[in-house]
Amino acid sequence: MRDQKKAKDFYTKKLGLAVRASIPKMGYLALGATKGGKDASLNLWQPTPEMWGEDYENVVKQIGGVTGIGFMTTNLEKTIETLKTKGVRVEGPAEEGMATVFDPDGNALFVFEQPRPKVRRAGLRSLEFVTIASRDANRAGEFFAKTLGMRSKKLPQEGMTEYRLSPEGTALAPFTPSPEFYKDAKDFENDMAHIGENTSIMFSTKDIYGVQDHLLSRGVRFRRKAAKADWGGIDAEFFDPDDNRYALIQEMPENR
Repeated sequence: MRDQKKAKDFYTKKLGLAVRASIPKMGYLALGATKGGKDASLNLWQPTPEMWGEDYENVVKQIGGVTGIGFMTTNLEKTIETLKTKGVRVEGPAEEGMATVFDPDGNALFVFEQPRPKVRRAGLRSLEFVTIASRDANRAGEFFAKTLGMRSKKLPQEGMTEYRLSPEGTALAPFTPSPEFYKDAKDFENDMAHIGENTSIMFSTKDIYGVQDHLLSRGVRFRRKAAKADWGGIDAEFFDPDDNRYALIQEMPENR
């Protein structure tokens, strides 16, 4: 985000997300479709050279792109209608039944409808998935399932497999970019450029050292091993087979 305050106003007032956690001195702001919820939080970062170091320039370049983040609703038509009434730019839904929502920075998020919902309501219900660009989606999936212990579920209609730590958690959906699926060659190049990046995905645990030892025993490579962090907790950073990076954290402070 170029302006975190402006982004917060958009996501809370127009998309209806709630603040889950905030650490102002670290620039950390986590939002969710609900105040609690077991799905992942959407973190709004306004990158600075001091905070992001060597990743700063790459992170800034990503602003205004396709995020790969997908929210679920139980009434897509009404949700789109409500968002447009609030002045939100929405495109679609496309043939696969997914609409694209753009924030003030041009970041694109997906919204889709839950299959056969019992109750149909407008609004975002959960952060349902995050796509992960990979040179080999099957190999990435094997890493998520066998190494991280996530549960797999095939999505035949989408031609993908998703992976979750819990039934109500957010899914990771690895995919391998292929030129024939893109109308614009630039979009293909942009997705390929995501391979080997800092995903900004964080896994929370109550025993970071135990999890770290387990992952090391499975051959997982760490960029940074667990250590006390400036924000007050403990964090580490590890790689997947494509060199995509993920954070492992413990003792995230409560909302302030």
